[in-house]
Amino acid sequence: MRLLRRASVILLTSILGFLALLTGCQSKLIYFPRPYGPDDVTKWDTEPGTTVIKYATTAGKQQAYLLSPTPKPERLWLVVGGNGTLALDWSDWLREYGPKKDAWLLIDMPGYGACEGSPRPATIRRNLQAVVPAAMASLKWSLPADQPKLRFFGHSLGSAVCLMAAEEYDIRRGVMLAPFTSSMQMTKAMFGVDLGFLVWHRFDNRTRLKELEKRGNAEVFILHGSDDEAIPVTMSRQLAKEFPGVVRYTEIPGGRHNTIQDMAPEAIHAAMEKARE
Repeated sequence: MRLLRRASVILLTSILGFLALLTGCQSKLIYFPRPYGPDDVTKWDTEPGTTVIKYATTAGKQQAYLLSPTPKPERLWLVVGGNGTLALDWSDWLREYGPKKDAWLLIDMPGYGACEGSPRPATIRRNLQAVVPAAMASLKWSLPADQPKLRFFGHSLGSAVCLMAAEEYDIRRGVMLAPFTSSMQMTKAMFGVDLGFLVWHRFDNRTRLKELEKRGNAEVFILHGSDDEAIPVTMSRQLAKEFPGVVRYTEIPGGRHNTIQDMAPEAIHAAMEKARE
């Protein structure tokens, strides 16, 4: 009995230690921020149709990037990449495959690129609240008059950020690549057991899509690779099943998490064209 009690104490201590470690270090499991190189932004800003958008939040100085191949764009897309990418990583791809009549606001999360602060849902939301009006002012647009011109384009974690922006600005059309259902449900995909109750970086795409469904006239085009090794393709299938009136789903055979844009650029371009309507 003494050995059994000791074994139980050791097991319980190990479990509690693991849960405490997960709770305290979860930001390092979700975000992988990195800075730009010394000349990355300068070189990008010498290209045609580029504008660096500087603004500030309570987290400090922030910086986003407006790409507009045309001086009078028809749409402004809010673009947010995944947890290990920077905003400018998408610039060349969008130049080649994005609708030529539109502009693109490339957004970094706090702590990424040239943005100060630390990423978490509250600071990300404050970024969105500040950057969109700043970019629209650069285009000589304003809210609410030009709100119908807004669209979103997100990859992975960036899809969740885009749905936060959709909530803030009532954007009802956009494209998401490889989204998850929620950061809480991702714990089961990562660890094999549901630890969602421990997650305090809460991103819930199911709730956001439910809100879009209630608002009406919403269409979100989701594309997900069948061989995604980071976010299970079953999560996008679940979103498509739960929200058939909102989600237009395309599965990319053989597509992986960080190569879907290179494997299926035409399919993504077609989704963007439909979303901009």
